[in-house]
Parts: sequence; C-alpha cells; structure tokens
Amino acid sequence: MGILDQYRVVDMAQFIAGSRCTQILGDMGAQVVHVEPPEGEILRLIFRLVGSGEKNYSVLNRNKFGLAVDWRRPEGQKVIKDLLAGTDIFVHNLIPGNLEKYGLGYKDIRMVKEDIIYVAISGFGTSSPNPERAAFDIIAQATSGQFWNDLENLSPPTNHWADFMSGAYGALAALLALIHRLHTGQGQFVDVSMQDVLYFNNYRAMTNKALGQAGRADLEKTLGRRPEDVLNSADRMPFYGFFKSADGKVAIVAMTPRQWKDLSETVGRPDLAIDPRFSNILAQIHHHQEAVVIIEDWTANRSSKEILDLLERKKIPCGIAYGIEEVNRDANLDARGMFESVQHKTLGPIEIPGIPYRFSKSPGNISRPAPDLGEHNLEILSGWLGYNDEKIKRLIEEGVIR
Repeated sequence: MGILDQYRVVDMAQFIAGSRCTQILGDMGAQVVHVEPPEGEILRLIFRLVGSGEKNYSVLNRNKFGLAVDWRRPEGQKVIKDLLAGTDIFVHNLIPGNLEKYGLGYKDIRMVKEDIIYVAISGFGTSSPNPERAAFDIIAQATSGQFWNDLENLSPPTNHWADFMSGAYGALAALLALIHRLHTGQGQFVDVSMQDVLYFNNYRAMTNKALGQAGRADLEKTLGRRPEDVLNSADRMPFYGFFKSADGKVAIVAMTPRQWKDLSETVGRPDLAIDPRFSNILAQIHHHQEAVVIIEDWTANRSSKEILDLLERKKIPCGIAYGIEEVNRDANLDARGMFESVQHKTLGPIEIPGIPYRFSKSPGNISRPAPDLGEHNLEILSGWLGYNDEKIKRLIEEGVIR
C-alpha cells in the first residue's frame, strides 16, 4: 500500500516542473490524472518529433492516467471541474493568469471543491510585480544567480535543475498543505516560484548576503580572495575539487586534518601534512596552485578506478566523474534499485529511474509507463465521473475530448 493511495491528483502540467511534482506523488501511490489538450502537451509533441523519443515521456509521467480534453472550451472546463470536485491536489505550471481566463483559477475551483490544494508552479510566482513573465529552466537558473559564470562562458546549463528542483519543492509543498488540511480541514493555494526555489538553494548568494559588506571584506582579506571564489572559480582547491586521471577525472575531498594527512601519504608526499604552506585549509587556499600540481602529478598517472580504490582504503571521500554511459551502469545505483523499467504496449520496455528514497513500511511503486494521449478518457469519464455513454459520445463528436 502506498502512502498516498487514498488521494487523487490532477496534473495540467507542461514540460518538466509540474510533471516532476506529480510524478513524485504518483510514485507514492496517489492516483494522478495527467490532463493534456487533444493535440497533446508540448513535451509529448517534442518527443514525438524524434521518433522513439516518446519513450522519454515515461521518465516524468509514469504512474499516471491520461485524459485528453480541450479545457479552452466551456464543455471541457466543465469536465475539469467535475474531475476536480473529487480531487485532493491540483497541479499546474502554466503562466499565472492563464487558467483564470478559462474559469479554472483557484477561486473558481474552490467553488466546486472548497478544500482543494491548488499548486501553481511558475517562473516568478503569482505575487511577482510581473507574474505573467514567462520562464524556462535556463531563465530561472540565470535570474536566481545559480548559473553563475564569467562573461566568456555562454554555454547553457547542462541539466534542468530549476525544473527538477521546483517540481520536488512543489511536491513537498503539496504534502505540507495536505498535512495542514488533515489538521484543519482547509485547503489552500500553493504558489511555487522557480526563481525562489533556486535562490533558496544558492548557497554562495545566501552566505554573501549574510556576511554583509563588512564581513565579506574581512573574510576576503583573510582568504586573499573573494569568499565565493574559494570553491567556485577556475582555481581549484587541493582539499575539494576535480583532478585529472589517466582516463578522465575524479572528485576528491580532504577537508579534515586526518583526511589531508592520509591523502598526503597516499600520493607519496607525507611531508605535505606538516608543510606550513599546506598544513591547514587557510594555508592551502593561499598556496592552492602548488598543492594541486602535487596531487595531480599523482592522479594523472593512474586510472580513475585505481585512484578510487586507493583513496577509499583510507576513507578519503572521492568519486569518479561519470559520463552518461558510465553512470547508467553504476553498481551502487543498481544495488539501490535506481534502474527500473516499465512495459509500454507499443513502445516496448522503457528504462526509467527508480524512486530515490526508501521507506521501511510503505515503499513506493512504479506500475505503469506514461499514458498514451487520452488513454484513460473512457475510464475516467465513465468510471470516475459517472458520465453515461451518450454524454461521452457527444463530447467526442464535438472534439472536447480526443
């Protein structure tokens, strides 16, 4: 039995953030209905352009029922409201004000389900001075200061952190609101901003603000460099960073005196632990280039696996910097159940990530791939909403549902 078995979720998500939010809820047992327009949501259409790319749709939309309905039309809005009347959580990540134009805003939905938990994920939040400002992952990363770089680096982010993290925080917020409802009987509107989420996780920006101008100046004088540059610049630190290996690179952390001593001995330079230039972290910051050269002289002549084996014997935190193919074969991820698969009736087996948390009493479950467009229309309209055959036939003929 899943933790959320007794709850129903309606998801009118586009792209990634909203779909990740409801995927998390669905993995833990919630009945999630993914609502799309009759032509399909944008992410599905993009995946279709690349042939078998639609398999990717199950990464974010597994464990969901599919309903294709034109909610831009009054008849479609009625279907959505009928569905939400028996729903606990509603999630969307459309631009603020969009659903309100179609009578599907929070105030409208409260009229049919007073205790609804209405989660709206957007780029800048509904209370923003410009709430209708559109955003994608790269915009949120840029405006949160999370994707900080120099002016010469114009490469985009290599992962959709704003989308994935906002989806996760949306799920967390929905569950917190659900707990509140259990105590009070009251639903509420939950406003999640992608910029807020990434700023909340921008440690460099937070510590910079906490220090204040005087604190930053004092710390910069002590360190000999800006505090944010200690771990966030091209100048690597010997106690925390990536080092070249014979076949790639490895991450090594040796921040405690014990770790630094053991690392020094492992690379064949036990003197580093007592050398005044490197005997503590502050000294290493001031002489980082010299220490990095010494460590990398050792790592560059060994394979990543050999380095990992030698450092792990000394309990020095380390890891191989995997490429995509390597991480998809990692033995630890495999042992943890992070390589799952589902069977699609037309696309065949689809490899998907597992659930990233373990519960001893109520584990989650991945039971189905992403739904085909409108796959569960009849099941939802007839079985859940009680529509008769004549009404369903009329909705199909009028193009309200696919």
